[in-house]
Amino acid sequence: MTENAYSPFQMDEDIPGLPSEGPKGDIEYNVHAEDEITNLATASDAKSTLLRSKLAELKLQKMKNNAATTEEEEEAKKYDEDVDDKLDINMQKRLQSEYEEKHRKKTNQTAGAVAEEDTSFEFDVDDEPLTPPENFSLVIGSIYRSSFPQPANFSFLKQLKLKSVLCLIPEDYPDLHQKFFESNNVKLFQLGMSGNKEPFVKISSDLITQAIKIVLDPENQPILIHCNRGKHRTGCLIGVLRRLQNWSKTIIFDEYRKFAAPKERPMDQQFIELYDDRHIKEYCNERGLLPLKWG
Repeated sequence: MTENAYSPFQMDEDIPGLPSEGPKGDIEYNVHAEDEITNLATASDAKSTLLRSKLAELKLQKMKNNAATTEEEEEAKKYDEDVDDKLDINMQKRLQSEYEEKHRKKTNQTAGAVAEEDTSFEFDVDDEPLTPPENFSLVIGSIYRSSFPQPANFSFLKQLKLKSVLCLIPEDYPDLHQKFFESNNVKLFQLGMSGNKEPFVKISSDLITQAIKIVLDPENQPILIHCNRGKHRTGCLIGVLRRLQNWSKTIIFDEYRKFAAPKERPMDQQFIELYDDRHIKEYCNERGLLPLKWG
């Protein structure tokens, strides 16, 4: 019978690598086996050190990622895009109430009236400070831009002798503002559009084209363009106007960022760059609206 090399009854001296007794009873060692065991131990120590180093690196990276996430969350809270896009209706109601009360008292005092039941008032703003809306600026000729005008800006707006106002927000326009514009023969245009939002909400190119036609119509000028903060939707519209002036994209984006900072949106700049202006150029050329005049 062939002897099994891996028999469980092997004698110790038959197992390779273990010490065996020589002829004189001295213990001899397998030098190669000893080297192999030493190498394995050294390799094991190296692997253990490498593993500990890798774990430490992963922990450090995790801490950095958590810190970065926290910073991003805090930044998002600080610069909530919806705050820029959505008109604060409650604030508008409060401002309207305060303005009406102030001017009601002023009207009654001027007329010598005492009766509190008199709820009418006049837009007597000639003696009020000239306070422009936030982000107000001249665009070109008699075209202006700004954030949503507040009652404190009425006296300033009256000095502009506006014929029209173009509003780019979808919320209902406050009654107080509508009454003020009506009293000053200012026509209100409203093209409600949503601001660009990743990944699916995009400004409508058709609405921007329609807005350009309103803005460039000489019958509507002087005209004020505004959204909520005068940054994103207004910025996209002005960017398209600059393209009609043949401005370089670098200068267009510089102007956009100036008004949108610190909340510049890549999607807005992408919209300005990719907007198909062939139709609006054809429309303007047919009516002799180009080139746009500075004065």
